[in-house]
Order: sequence, then C-alpha cells, then structure tokens
Amino acid sequence: MKIESGLLVELNYELLDAAGELVESSAQEGVGPLHYLHGLEEIPVALEAELEGCNPGTAVELTLDAEQAFGPYDAEALINVPRNEFPDGDAVEVGEWIQVTVEDEKADDDEDYEVHMRVVQLDDDAIVLDGNHPLAGQRVTYKVQVADVRRPTAQELQEREEGGEEHAG
Repeated sequence: MKIESGLLVELNYELLDAAGELVESSAQEGVGPLHYLHGLEEIPVALEAELEGCNPGTAVELTLDAEQAFGPYDAEALINVPRNEFPDGDAVEVGEWIQVTVEDEKADDDEDYEVHMRVVQLDDDAIVLDGNHPLAGQRVTYKVQVADVRRPTAQELQEREEGGEEHAG
C-alpha cells in the first residue's frame, strides 16, 4: 500500500543535527518506530511531502533547514523566573524539561495553559528557562525507512483526536 492522506505510517528513523550527530533514533531503547497519520502535518511538512506515494521498504534521506524543521531560534522564548516563584523544595537541574503554567494575557477569559520549557541556567535569584525546541535554528537530517502503511483503526483515530499522537523528533 502506498502512502497517501489518511493512512497510518510507521517509520524507522534517525534524526541528525546540523553537525551530523545522532539526536534520536527509532533503534534507541525506549524510542521505537514513529507512527503518524499522513496528511495531518504530524511530522515536518517537507518530510511528509517526500514520503507521499512511497511503499513499505522505501528509504528516504532528507535535510531540512531550520524553518522547515523546528523553526528559527526565538530569543523571546527565554525567560527569567524568580526562584521564589518555584515551589519550596523544587530542585531543578540545567538541561531538565519542566512543565510551566503560563497566563494567556491575550485571552479574554485569562485562561492559563501548560508548556514544557528547558532549564538552561540556574542563578541565585532566578532560573532561566528556554521554550525553544532543542533543535530550533538548526538544519536537521532525517533518515527514514517506511516500515508499514495501513488504514488506522477507529481506536487509533480516537487517540489522535484526544492528543495521543506520538513523537516526531
């Protein structure tokens, strides 16, 4: 079966950074193959377009610039949070990803939302957090092999609607 919109695709993959270093691989313990629903932009659009019409067994290598991959680096996504705003006893380490509640000042209902940010610096008075993807601003290379292409089950479609989509690098 060829890859087309609405089909579930399983990929074995390697993601390489701008220096050609391995960032993530489906062969790594605990990672496994990538599953995505073709046509919904769950993976980078350029990679999805390259895979259109491919059969199981097809191998593709594609290098994407920052804008096509994880976007440009946004210096405004760096924030300083006073240490006293962290709960007592909250020990964080540089490189750790933490969930942060952000107030949406633009929303009429003052709704808060959760974001994941990486701890990049610990100071005596503040913690510096970065909301950028670790590969933002970098050219990346995907090496993928199509493992399977099939119609998704009703349960798989429901899980995606509920936000259960898998990692994409």
